[in-house]
Amino acid sequence: MSTLLVGGLWCVSVDNGLPGNDIPAAKYSALEAAHLEMSLYRGHLSIHGHAASKRQELQLLKDAERYFSSAKTNRVFKPLGTVPDYWEATSSVLPEILAATESAHVLLTDKTLRIRGVSTNIWHETMSQLRAVLPEFIDLNVDMIILDEQANARDLCSRAFAEYRTGAINFEESTTLLRSSAKGALDRVVSLADSCRESTLTITGHTDSSGPEAWNRTLSLARANAVADYFVSSGIARERLFTVGAGSSEAIASNTSRYGRSLNRRIAIDFQAARGSED
Repeated sequence: MSTLLVGGLWCVSVDNGLPGNDIPAAKYSALEAAHLEMSLYRGHLSIHGHAASKRQELQLLKDAERYFSSAKTNRVFKPLGTVPDYWEATSSVLPEILAATESAHVLLTDKTLRIRGVSTNIWHETMSQLRAVLPEFIDLNVDMIILDEQANARDLCSRAFAEYRTGAINFEESTTLLRSSAKGALDRVVSLADSCRESTLTITGHTDSSGPEAWNRTLSLARANAVADYFVSSGIARERLFTVGAGSSEAIASNTSRYGRSLNRRIAIDFQAARGSED
């Protein structure tokens, strides 16, 4: 048995591999690739991943208090792992990025910075400042819905709905299991739905043409309900959600190839703006 000390603050037992040890396996590897993600949603701030040092952990928490004093904060810093030299300078801008949004999810890795969410016109200024501090080799991937501060809330939402595209929300074959690639698109829907809380959403499930059509309709509705469950777990009220099972009747690709069938196993989401008098 050996002991690994990091910064004098963390102590992790390392199994020597000999029989008779009864030590549970670590939940993650000390060699896990560096990543740091932060999200802001309905008054909740989440910070999860690697910091460059204990000092930076404290600074990130201080910045979180500065920008989001009324938010409930959940943070999980990973004590092990190797971060690049530029990590502290780059990751220190994440709280300011979130502060320029209505709601968003930010993920930094050693090669990419991905940002998804809803913001106002102030975001364009934030983007200029962000590009100035990012290393050139960092791939910046931004999907931000911009709301016009001059319009009323209903008009803003209607405009955002008109520009919204569902994106890839796909399933494993013959199952209601969402592919991992679907999470980004689903979280974007959650951000938009949370910003436009009087709206309703129609979730339509689609399948490929494999199997009897009666089964396809049943499966497509189950997939739509699986997406609705994801939204409810993310804080969207169930009564705002309507689900439809279209089966294989609205294919967007050929069902003669495996790739085409994978595209047809999908979800379409339509927003309906709130009705009522002008603000």
